[in-house]
Amino acid sequence: MTRRNDDESSHPAVTLRFEQLTESYRFDEQLACLLTRFQYRDDDITLTAAEPRPLPTNSVDPATVGQEAVFESGSSLVFVCYDDREHTMVNPLERDVIDALARAIIHDPTPRPDGERVASDANTSPERGTGQPVDETGEPVSMGVITPHNAQRGALNAVLPSLVTANTVEKYQGGERDVIAVSATVSDPQFARKEEQFILNPRRLLVAISRSKLMTIVVCSTALFELVPEDSDRLDDGPIWAQLFTQAVGRDPDPAWSGALGEFVGNDSSVHADVPVQVYPSDIDADGGDQ
Repeated sequence: MTRRNDDESSHPAVTLRFEQLTESYRFDEQLACLLTRFQYRDDDITLTAAEPRPLPTNSVDPATVGQEAVFESGSSLVFVCYDDREHTMVNPLERDVIDALARAIIHDPTPRPDGERVASDANTSPERGTGQPVDETGEPVSMGVITPHNAQRGALNAVLPSLVTANTVEKYQGGERDVIAVSATVSDPQFARKEEQFILNPRRLLVAISRSKLMTIVVCSTALFELVPEDSDRLDDGPIWAQLFTQAVGRDPDPAWSGALGEFVGNDSSVHADVPVQVYPSDIDADGGDQ
């Protein structure tokens, strides 16, 4: 009888094949191009995506001209920027902006099979912020909010429509919504530097902006555009938030809308009503040309 020697020489070498996934079925080509420029090109990955997925026009009813500039831009990514430098873990400015955007989405409780919006009563119009939003195919339009802080998450969930939930980046990892609003929350530059692992981490920001299928809305203070991570292999590239903004809308863009916070949300009673706000839709050449 011959005994088999099961040492390593009796086993063939095993080769593991590493596949890099480069095509997204979540978002469109415009956002795929931005994500490639912002992060994936460092890993020699060029993302591609499916056909354009514009936000259905009959799924939104903006209450102000500022909100129209967001939803009617046709862009996959829109920045809503404001000039403030005082908030840390809770930001009422961003809460009010995101609440207004969430309520601009039409929530119609009685969609027809063909997707046409109708009210439940012939003498009334669809309500904002209640019921179920629908797109042109009759499918529900979902919205989520991502914030780095649990305190801001609580502040948002206290005012948002019941179908819209705010959560942290970790909770949204692997998840998706049709519309994602990113609440940067922190506008105090000194506080942001103390917790740069949350605010100035490019991969966390990447996860946040890539959770949407139709549109991502980034709400942030212009103060974040000044901040460079102290410990980063991309230090030479400059401030992380400024990189994203520049690659999305260009270096010297003109806002699609500018005005006061009260004008944007449609409420002048807030103590922050006079804070300047600007709307910048992305202007990305998905064919690869420079801006």
